[in-house]
Amino acid sequence: MKSKLLFVIDSLCIGGAEKSLVSLLNMIDPSLYDIDLLLFKKGGELEDLIPNYVNILLVPEYFRFINKEISGAAITNAYFYYYKFKTSFALRLNNLKKNPLHSEQVVYKCIHKIFTPLFQEYDVAIAYSQGMPTYFVANMVTSEKKLAWINTDYSNTLYDKEIDYDSYKKIDKIIAVSQHTKESVSKTRNEYHNKVEIFLDIINPKVIYKMAEEQESSEFDKSEINLLTVGRLEAVKAHNKAIEVAKKLKDSGYEFKWYVIGEGSEKAKLQKLIHKYGLNDYFILLGKKLNPYCYMKVCDIYVQTSLKEGFGLTINEAKILKRPIICTNFSAAKEIITNNVDGVIVEHDIDSIYYGIKKYLDDRAFKKKIENELDRTITYSPVHQISDFYKLISN
Repeated sequence: MKSKLLFVIDSLCIGGAEKSLVSLLNMIDPSLYDIDLLLFKKGGELEDLIPNYVNILLVPEYFRFINKEISGAAITNAYFYYYKFKTSFALRLNNLKKNPLHSEQVVYKCIHKIFTPLFQEYDVAIAYSQGMPTYFVANMVTSEKKLAWINTDYSNTLYDKEIDYDSYKKIDKIIAVSQHTKESVSKTRNEYHNKVEIFLDIINPKVIYKMAEEQESSEFDKSEINLLTVGRLEAVKAHNKAIEVAKKLKDSGYEFKWYVIGEGSEKAKLQKLIHKYGLNDYFILLGKKLNPYCYMKVCDIYVQTSLKEGFGLTINEAKILKRPIICTNFSAAKEIITNNVDGVIVEHDIDSIYYGIKKYLDDRAFKKKIENELDRTITYSPVHQISDFYKLISN
């Protein structure tokens, strides 16, 4: 008899955890497991990549209402409107606090009473992200075993750790996506030490190679230096610093184009800064791209300016495609890059990022040395981890 698995994640919009989950789902043997997937919002770009043996459950009713997928009966509508306004008010109050909570905690506190527990029982239930997926699996799902993925520097987030403990104490194993993430989780509470295991985000190099060859990037001008960054347009990715660096490069006389793939709440602010510095022809926001690899394979330098990353998935993807990389010294950076050997790690300030890029641009021998090392490096491939995943869910 096949085991019954449940995966829960917010959505399948483009992101590191989402890409990792899609890769994992495509590697699980459907002859061994029946798989259900619960999303809180449908319509993400990666949904088309879900294998047909995965059963996508109906989005919980309140989230369908919030996402304007249902109107509902008048009484239900009024009921949901009450919780919608209650949540909106609570979030606004939270933003005024000296020590605000993470928004996921505020939302869950407001709406958890209208969640309906899943009637289906599972052998293993897996929250593939911290926040709402973890709260749901911990409190609304019946299963023999519960796992919760954490893909961020947890100790340095706005999550109130005492509030989270009410859910994490019901979780059998906490899965960290890097050594630093494991340390970050473990130090928040002694009870977590024996619960945390490392399981790197799944990347399938064969898929990346295939997608990289599917189309050509039409935006890149091969007569100029093409820099590329892939990441959500959010403050944590520090794209504003990238724009400041681009200004210094322009003022120094370099001819280049710096492309950014991604969408997010900072877009208008970033576009305003680009215009302010006269960088419209130098720093280009390309928006979302389902296939960033056709851009990544031909960029001259891949740049990541993040303040923090749980695992640094896109840096690993750039490394698979043998691109010279410069990244800021976020917590897991040294688990991916050996500085000045197969990439460059710099500090988070604008001058450090500028001089790191400048080193590549001015010293062709150095750039060639990095490229040669990348060519010699065995391609990062945690594909073997599927067997580790089976052990993880069976033990």
